Amino acid sequence: MEPILSPPNPFVADDGQLVLPSFGGLFYLPGDWFIYLLTSRAPALAEVFGLSASDYGGTASGAVAWIFWIALALALIALTSAVRRLDRALTFGILDAVADIKRRVRMAFVFARYRRERRRAPRQEPTFEGEEPTVSRNEVRALDLYAKLAPGFALSVRDVAEELDMRVHESRSLLERLQGLKLLNSTVGGLDGETAYTLTAGGRALLQMRHARPKHA
Repeated sequence: MEPILSPPNPFVADDGQLVLPSFGGLFYLPGDWFIYLLTSRAPALAEVFGLSASDYGGTASGAVAWIFWIALALALIALTSAVRRLDRALTFGILDAVADIKRRVRMAFVFARYRRERRRAPRQEPTFEGEEPTVSRNEVRALDLYAKLAPGFALSVRDVAEELDMRVHESRSLLERLQGLKLLNSTVGGLDGETAYTLTAGGRALLQMRHARPKHA
């Protein structure tokens, strides 16, 4: 059996000099090597399809080359899309982590300032100026949420909406009304610029007064 000639190297000229390959030489290269591997490794199968070294650069080689280059283009597109998705996921993950770190740092400063001011200020029971404001049941529930917070922490509009099973816009309106009644203070702490709130002295006094009253049957 005669040895099978390998496909011509498009990067090397007949005299052994390195050259820039032509478009045709590059295009047919995958098809030529497919024919070479088929004829050298599975000659019986190559004989069935009538393939030999004479088909280098021919129709059969061109058909295989077309399939190879199209598959390579699709693979590159899929790889690019995967890299973009990975980059987007990593970017969002880093941004979320940075936002969480910033929030924790802000809360640490708020907590430290709260403790410092609390040590300086004389302790006194919170009182109202004027008449006791009228609040709804959901507003009392919201104030109770803030009363349970540790010093230096805040709850955002979205946090309250989730805790009270409300819509975000309903929670925002409720908290803005409580702020208008001076029962809550707006502060830092919400992610993505969302407003957060803390309980005021008046809000704590209102809760103490309401919880101290006897419940009617």
